[in-house]
Amino acid sequence: MTTTILEKDVNEGGVEHLSLKIGDNTKNEIKTAFDYLIAERKSWQENEYARSNQSLYRILQQCYAMYHEMKGVSAEKLAMKRAFNSYCTDTGVSFNDSTHLMVKIVRCVFGDDRRRVSAYALALRVADEHKTSVMDIPQYFTEAGGYEEVRRNNTNKATKADKKAQGLSLMDTTSLASVSSDALNAAFDEGNYEGAVLLMSTRDPDGSFKVKYVIQQGNIISSALAHLVTLTKDKQEKVHTETKAANDESMRDEAIKQVVHA
Repeated sequence: MTTTILEKDVNEGGVEHLSLKIGDNTKNEIKTAFDYLIAERKSWQENEYARSNQSLYRILQQCYAMYHEMKGVSAEKLAMKRAFNSYCTDTGVSFNDSTHLMVKIVRCVFGDDRRRVSAYALALRVADEHKTSVMDIPQYFTEAGGYEEVRRNNTNKATKADKKAQGLSLMDTTSLASVSSDALNAAFDEGNYEGAVLLMSTRDPDGSFKVKYVIQQGNIISSALAHLVTLTKDKQEKVHTETKAANDESMRDEAIKQVVHA
C-alpha cells in the first residue's frame, strides 16, 4: 500500500503538482522531499522574503503536511521518521532526543537560525493544537495576522508550570487500582516526590498490569501532568458532545411524539 506524503498544489497561481509515494525507497523519497523544500526555502529567502509572506506560508504548509504524515506510530509512519532522521544525519543536522518532531522538520528546512525555527515551529504547533487542516494553513496565518501573531498570542496561555499545577490537582480523584510491594517501595525515592510518580507497566492477556519501572524524573513528571490537563479536557469535550447529541435526539423524538399525538 502506498501513502501520499507530500502534495504541493495549495494555492492558485500555477503551482506545479508534486506527489511523492511511500514505497520501497522511503529514504530516497524523504531526501527528495526535503531537498525540494530546502530549495524552495532558499528561493523564497533570496527572491521573495521582503514582499510575499504567502510563499513562506506555503513552505510552512508543506512542513506541516510532512509533520502530519510522520506523526503517529504505524509501521509506515515509523519508517518515514527513521528515513527522515537518517536524512538529517546525512546532511549534518543534529537534534536532542527530546526535540519535538515539528521543530526537527522546520530546522531541517530552514537551517540553524534558532529564533526563526522556534517561531515557525511554535506557530505550526499552535495551528496543530487548533486542529487546523493542512490546506487551511496559509489562510490560518493570514487571518491571524501572521505567524508571529499566532506565536505571540500563544505565550499568553498557561505555561507548563501552570499546567503541571493543574495536573497535580487532577490527581485528587478516585483511584483506578491500588498496588504495593517491597520492590516498589525500594525503587521509590521519597526525597524526589512532589505529588505524582509514573509507574511504567505492561498489560498481560488476562487483563492484569505488571509494573516494571518507577519514574520520578522532574521533566517527565511535569510533561505527564501537563498532558493530563489536555487529556481531561478532551474527555470532557467528548462527553459534552455526546450528551448534546443525546439531548438533541431526545428533543427530536419528543417533538415527533407531540406532532403524532396532536
